[in-house]
Amino acid sequence: MTTLHWTELPLVLTSEQAAQVLQLTRRTITNMLDRGDLHGVKIGKEWRISRAELVRFVESPGALASQAQQPLDAPAADGDPITIDQGGILVVQAHPLEDLTDFVQKEHERRMAELMRQASL
Repeated sequence: MTTLHWTELPLVLTSEQAAQVLQLTRRTITNMLDRGDLHGVKIGKEWRISRAELVRFVESPGALASQAQQPLDAPAADGDPITIDQGGILVVQAHPLEDLTDFVQKEHERRMAELMRQASL
């Protein structure tokens, strides 16, 4: 789909058309719709996304970056791992890799202790 302006797009696009416009895969668009990052209407098994929604998504300041507190390639200021909750997915940045291993072990222990505490209530 080759367009020069938003107004050249159809008023309502399929997930495949939206994927072409955003230069993503159809699966990525579907995942974004399922998570609510992108808004659409599901008709049967197929999603429909309005042109206005694509404009909102692309032109909103920090559409994707707003979920991240710090760029993933930036080193942690104090050397500690950085954790970012992106819609229920825990993203961890750590330098060097040993820090990540230690972090994962400590996080696992913390979560297990929390589960045990909740189970005893």
